[in-house]
Amino acid sequence: MDMPLLCAGFAALSVTFYVLLDGFDLGVGALLLLQPHEKSRDHMVDSITPTWDGNETWLIMTGVTLLAAFPIAYGILMPALYIPIVVMLLALGLRGVSFEFRSQMKFYRRRWDVIFAVGSIVAACMQGLILGALLQGISVQGITFSGNVLDCFRPFSVLCALCVLAGYVVLGGCWLQFKATAQLHGFSGRTLRLALPLFMLFFFAVGRMSLFVQPGILAAWQNHPVLLGTLSCIVLLAAFILFGSIGKRPDVRPLIAGLVMIAAGIGGLAILVFPTIVPFRISIWDASSSRLSQIFLLTGAIVVTPVVLGYSFFAYWVFRGKTPEKGWGGYE
Repeated sequence: MDMPLLCAGFAALSVTFYVLLDGFDLGVGALLLLQPHEKSRDHMVDSITPTWDGNETWLIMTGVTLLAAFPIAYGILMPALYIPIVVMLLALGLRGVSFEFRSQMKFYRRRWDVIFAVGSIVAACMQGLILGALLQGISVQGITFSGNVLDCFRPFSVLCALCVLAGYVVLGGCWLQFKATAQLHGFSGRTLRLALPLFMLFFFAVGRMSLFVQPGILAAWQNHPVLLGTLSCIVLLAAFILFGSIGKRPDVRPLIAGLVMIAAGIGGLAILVFPTIVPFRISIWDASSSRLSQIFLLTGAIVVTPVVLGYSFFAYWVFRGKTPEKGWGGYE
């Protein structure tokens, strides 16, 4: 009974770390599309340069956990989500290519900035489509996917995509408030004053609409009203604190409030779908692999997770403080 719970908990932990750590650099990437000044764009990219390329590790760990610990769920979810997953991976790869090329080219940097921004937006939207498809429910017959690969492009999933994109933009604005110098504070402040209300609008619209598209969500609210209501209040309170701290000292307060807001939302999602691994269809116990496979996975997780956390902590510690306006790579 404990092994599937531990594996599911590790998968949830990996998703949480990915969203919190990769969310702000996807948000900063999306904001490049709105910044007309090249030096400001360079400064924005410099702020994520030391840490951005290690965040996808958590995404890989989530996929490995799903494959090794819950192969039935993996066999159902992958065919159902082929299109958004493949497009998301291509967009993430495009971000990596454009990130490296922009630092080597002096005259075409704006074009690579646009590509980096588009890749960030597409990746965020694909993650939102995946979330929407999971919440609305995957068509399952027995232990196989029985729906259509285009099911993930329903209106509810599109609304979730907009919500995730807005949430990442909020995290990106919070990161710029924390890391950038005064030159970008005005830009990030204006971004947050627009993006945060949009995110809250989309967030509560998704919550309201989900009650109609998925009966399991309504049942979860009936079973856990206090817990889900508390997390919703935390999201709302963190949003108010974030909005009130825009442009004020200390600069870390908007980032902390933004991370708490998103983390509370993720916690609510976990409560909504628990104890299923294919949301509202198959439980984590019914989809789990053999005990030996799960022991092997958790042993690897015990070894790898501290290494990844240690690397991430080291990178954030070394490059702590404000990002200088001259880039890490030496260009201006």
